[in-house]
Amino acid sequence: MTVDLPLLRTVPGYRDARLRIATRRIIQAPVDHVVATTAAGWARWISAATAWGLADPLRSRLGSASILSMNESVSAALVETGFTHDWVSSTGDLGEAVTWLLGRDLVSRRVAVTADDALLARAVDRLRTHGIEVMVVPTRRSARPVGLASLNRLAQMIIQREVHAVTFATAAGANALVDFTTRAGRGSLLLRALATDVAVATAHAESASFFHSREIPVSWPADGSPDELARHLVEVLVARRRQFQAHGHRFTLQGSAVLVNGTTIRLGSRPATVMRSLADHPGHTLSRSTIERLVPMSHRAGHFGVDQAVWRLRAELGDYDWLVATEIGRGYRLIVD
Repeated sequence: MTVDLPLLRTVPGYRDARLRIATRRIIQAPVDHVVATTAAGWARWISAATAWGLADPLRSRLGSASILSMNESVSAALVETGFTHDWVSSTGDLGEAVTWLLGRDLVSRRVAVTADDALLARAVDRLRTHGIEVMVVPTRRSARPVGLASLNRLAQMIIQREVHAVTFATAAGANALVDFTTRAGRGSLLLRALATDVAVATAHAESASFFHSREIPVSWPADGSPDELARHLVEVLVARRRQFQAHGHRFTLQGSAVLVNGTTIRLGSRPATVMRSLADHPGHTLSRSTIERLVPMSHRAGHFGVDQAVWRLRAELGDYDWLVATEIGRGYRLIVD
């Protein structure tokens, strides 16, 4: 099951005053190099320029500049809008484009960078420290959605491990979610879930830096298109599944589902988290204190809350309730061959 929740509203390009100002500046003072970071951002820029009646002069200026593409999706967007690229990144990391630019003679040259994320500012600053004049073209402007229901819903689903993975199109969306949960006093719970049980994927390397700075594992596809991101996420989830054998049966734990003998057993969010914790250490006993630390529950639940979660897990395993063994005075473990 896939859940799509809008974390931010995107302001239409033609209504973005900052984008219009940047466009006029480029028309009035040509640039020598343009770094196109995202396909959506580039398309939004050209579409907005068309709505303002500035498409022709903008095309004329950009046509004389060398254009750097950050991935194949951007390259396709360039072709669709009548442009060609002079260089394409092999990694999707803006730092690679910066290195390429720094290898050129940029004295008295101007560079424009289309920016979907505030995090791109680090790469821009790196160019400016070398005395290069850089113009930022803000191709995406976001605003909080009407109401905060979607932020609250996604935060709850992640904290309770009701989702197995989450993808972010931009760092702005990730920042909005973390900021919201932090203000609500649940920021640490969210970050712990993202660092352990919920896989995180982003559209490109620049958005991933938001999670790197928080020591949260994150991955991204070489091409930031939606199809490639979906394929990449499938690979990530398959790699994260746990497999083991017990009493001659082969068990596969994928997210909150246990597959055994061709049958799928659906687990609730808390029993599934207990199961994943035990499956990370098959055959080894986990103390109640350890499980309590790994499984989100009320701070007042204590060991009784752990016992209750294990009882629910056994109930949901049905005929395979023997899989979870009690080690009296020590804790619980999975029985494995």
